[in-house]
Amino acid sequence: MKKGLFDIADEMRQSSARHILAAAAAPLFFVAITVIYFFIMSAYVKDGIINSGELSCVRSANRVDNYLMNGKVSVNNTAYTIDNMLQTDRPASEILAYMTVQTDCLINTVDQNFTGIYGYIKGEYLDGAGWTPDADYVPTERPWYKAAVEMKGELALVEPYLDAQTHTVMMTLARLLSDGKSVVALDISLDTVQKMTEEIASLTPDTFSMIIADSGIVVAHSQKDEIGRNYLTEKGTIGSAIAEHLFSGSENHFEIAYAGQQYIVYNVPVDNNWQSVSVTGAGNALAPLKILFAVTIIVVAVTVAIAGSVFMNIIRKSVAEEKLNLQLSTIADIYNTVHDLDIINDTFSEISSKDMIVSEFASKSSDNMCERFYEITDRLTNEMSKSAVREFIDLDTIETRLAETNTITLEFLNHRNMWFRARFIVSARTAAGKLSHVIFTTELIDKEKRSRDKLLYLSETDRMTGVSNRGSGENKIRELMNNGESGMFMLLDVDKFKSINDNYGHAVGDKVLMSIAYSMKRTFRSVDVVMRLGGDEFAAYMPGVTDAEMGRKMTARLFDCIDKINIPELNGRRIAVSAGAAFYLKDDRYPFEELYKHADSCTYISKKHEGNHVAFYGIDNAD
Repeated sequence: MKKGLFDIADEMRQSSARHILAAAAAPLFFVAITVIYFFIMSAYVKDGIINSGELSCVRSANRVDNYLMNGKVSVNNTAYTIDNMLQTDRPASEILAYMTVQTDCLINTVDQNFTGIYGYIKGEYLDGAGWTPDADYVPTERPWYKAAVEMKGELALVEPYLDAQTHTVMMTLARLLSDGKSVVALDISLDTVQKMTEEIASLTPDTFSMIIADSGIVVAHSQKDEIGRNYLTEKGTIGSAIAEHLFSGSENHFEIAYAGQQYIVYNVPVDNNWQSVSVTGAGNALAPLKILFAVTIIVVAVTVAIAGSVFMNIIRKSVAEEKLNLQLSTIADIYNTVHDLDIINDTFSEISSKDMIVSEFASKSSDNMCERFYEITDRLTNEMSKSAVREFIDLDTIETRLAETNTITLEFLNHRNMWFRARFIVSARTAAGKLSHVIFTTELIDKEKRSRDKLLYLSETDRMTGVSNRGSGENKIRELMNNGESGMFMLLDVDKFKSINDNYGHAVGDKVLMSIAYSMKRTFRSVDVVMRLGGDEFAAYMPGVTDAEMGRKMTARLFDCIDKINIPELNGRRIAVSAGAAFYLKDDRYPFEELYKHADSCTYISKKHEGNHVAFYGIDNAD
């Protein structure tokens, strides 16, 4: 080292003025390079913080959306049932009994943070949780009632408020019923949202998270003493500084300075006029870079001619590798298995795996990446999902499927009958845009999938009879008609049903409706759509039944089942229905509403006949 320095000094003494200037300029050049490097690395660190904030916010927003969805579905389903009860003039005591059962069901099976169903029904306050209000309590003057009326039948989400006793943020979901006066409501404690926020904030150092309403109220915060504050009305706090930028701009991330510290803020909208916000202090993350900058300046000044360029290259590679390792480590925590597929060289490698079977297969050598990859997925996939998975992991088509996007997904059942989500993520492309590397991951989503399927089933099913409700049934029929599926549409209602309710009671009437629905399910095929329209009205659509001869056979089987219905409380009284049917043929192009009118017009003809009877449009009527 000393010899090198003496040689350099000797050369400088013997060089011309041009060489001396060049040698003097060299340290300045490398100092400039070091400064540029510092700013590049700062940008890398900030990008990492932004990416981490995005991941936290998206995860928080999704979890909050899913949590609130349970409450929305519960209120909508309850409102739908009570609407039906109002239309059939059920007494308030029966409606209260239903609300009590729904309250117990919500608390015990859906979420303990749901405080119960209540509302203003038939001119009086009913509470499924058994709460009795004070004498001066006026339901129609409460915010939940006014908000529901303003929404005119749409679900109203009342502004969150801080409970003074429990210091818990609460919110109310409410919906106006079809009579224009009655309202059904549900209070939800947002303590679960608070726990989600604390959990997500704990995953990233120097970070706090929050859910903030557009009004400025803090719904949840990883620092509990911030809950309930209104940042839009405050001055001089970090919360007010964040809110000022958050609600005045359209960007999803920004930087602020507060009390001499630098913060990076990322936000994602939540489906409730809320924002999921992640705030990370950048000071500690940038501190190592500042130290490195100072040390680099010193090293460059001494060894600029020997190791400057090498040093910069090593640091750049080291940081890139560290960033890659951090990204892969983050992925490994989220996913069950993670593999890197080299499309060009036809090889793949395991990044992480929680499944010993996958690791065992991945460790075996193979000259053909596709064969090994297919062998692993076949081994881990349920027979029902193998065809879909094979098509999804087809590497011959992966280039085309990822041409316009950087990720594609598939949900499937694994060999243990658990639901998983498979995902391809583009990690590298060539300069020409050709796919080079992809990451293949699998993620356990069994609980999420089954919960989602259960909510979908509840939203599409008539709670009393178990057949499709009107909304989902009509949607299925419209889809069949739009796809050119010809068939027979039939409407039916129970003859003299009102007299059954009047003479034997609504409970017996309900048994009649359930028996009719059971007869329809036994009669019709799995491809047929069976639904309850409301009250004593039912409907069905039978694809492929295109003439009266076939239709009469189908209705004859139905009538035979109905004739066999035996309800002891009716004391031998037989149940009869009047039905109207119309055919939708492959050349027809009219909408569902017209098909409905055709069948409906025939029901009036059927009512003129005693006992079970069906009239066909265009055959038994004048049209």
